Amino acid sequence: MLLNDDKFQTLKNYCKIDHDFDDELLKALVDSTALELTRAISYTAEPSDYISDSRFFIALMKQVSENYYQRGLTADNYRPELTDTVSGIINQLRSELDETNTHD
Repeated sequence: MLLNDDKFQTLKNYCKIDHDFDDELLKALVDSTALELTRAISYTAEPSDYISDSRFFIALMKQVSENYYQRGLTADNYRPELTDTVSGIINQLRSELDETNTHD
């Protein structure tokens, strides 16, 4: 699992989830969202390359929360792929890539 127990609990607190019956769903959302965010930065990178960056963790929590609470909405509702603040974080991390840190 990408998140250790402390970080997973922090994510649950951020999402205001105080039960554990959705933990498997949350773990799946964490894994898929982390991969989505990572590939937006660099296609060849892995989530483990960025998880120690607090900006990435904040973006991950924001997007997981959005996906958790907005799940089940129909296609008639507009939802951006990534929230604006998450897109900003991703763009910042992407802009910091250089030849020595491209993950390519």
